Amino acid sequence: MGTFASHTRTYVLFAVTFVVLASLSIYFYFEQRQQMDLTSRVFVIGAMRLTEVDDRTLDGFKDGLEEMGWQIGKDVVVKDNGAAGSIDRLDAMAAAHVADGVDLIFVSSTPATQAAKRATAGTGIPVVFSPVNDPVGAGVVEDLMRPGGNVTGIKLPLGDDVRLQWLTKIAPKARRVFVPYTVADDSSRLSLSSIRGASVLLGLELVPYPVESTEHARVVASEMPSDVEAVFIPRDSAIEAAVDAFVNEAIRRKIPVSAPSYTQVEAGALYCYGFIHSELGKAGAVLAHKILRGANPATTPVEMGRSLLSLNLRTAKLIGLDIPDSILRQAAKVIR
Repeated sequence: MGTFASHTRTYVLFAVTFVVLASLSIYFYFEQRQQMDLTSRVFVIGAMRLTEVDDRTLDGFKDGLEEMGWQIGKDVVVKDNGAAGSIDRLDAMAAAHVADGVDLIFVSSTPATQAAKRATAGTGIPVVFSPVNDPVGAGVVEDLMRPGGNVTGIKLPLGDDVRLQWLTKIAPKARRVFVPYTVADDSSRLSLSSIRGASVLLGLELVPYPVESTEHARVVASEMPSDVEAVFIPRDSAIEAAVDAFVNEAIRRKIPVSAPSYTQVEAGALYCYGFIHSELGKAGAVLAHKILRGANPATTPVEMGRSLLSLNLRTAKLIGLDIPDSILRQAAKVIR
């Protein structure tokens, strides 16, 4: 009897072991097949941006993909139809990517992300943005930790109020500040809102001016009131694209331009406390990589970019401004 029970237990143990091993073999087989399918197919990514300002963001995105092992043109194709140029063209651009059946859309700027979200509703096509100023406020995600839909990406850190504070340290004589902003851009309006309270505490007078497009911004740059003593460019791709017009006029008047990113400092703005486009693009590539490998955008948290102080000493010299060493030592990038 004892021998029979022993044999029975051995048989049961063998049977259970066999079932477990068989189940694991089947699991790993299909897991391997899935990974082979992911690595053997060619993914198509649609690229969207409002203006050429974000060309470097897209370049950073491509570089980021390649750093993680993707080969552009071989196992991933980035379909780029160029910058939209104006907000009213974004919906058609997004719809074209959806019609082409892209696997993912990489998008820069708040208006472009909103258009991509509208176009991909109900399609399951994931959207990765880099950057958006306020993703929750702009309605592109439900929550930063759990976006809740098909959209996630890189958020800009708060900091326009800090950037305005830097103006009082870098150019302490400037008190009346011209602020062009695009009425139809949520990001632009958020920038303006965030500096209103700070301006009171800092003793600055803001001169807000509504702008309709990049072309209009260029006209506005030459028509700024004669008594403004500084220009503050918000996080607004349309106005950032016109930075050369504001820089040229500001240098003529010998007043500083405060910009949201290093790209505008390279173009002649005096300083920024903001982001580097290529760095944001690479951060977006990390999220795209995860999603193409199976991560769900709905549960992939929005990540935060970082703000850095950058200065252009060539511009400082042209407008007759001396930047003290105590400030230079705090800058991440200095153009000499």
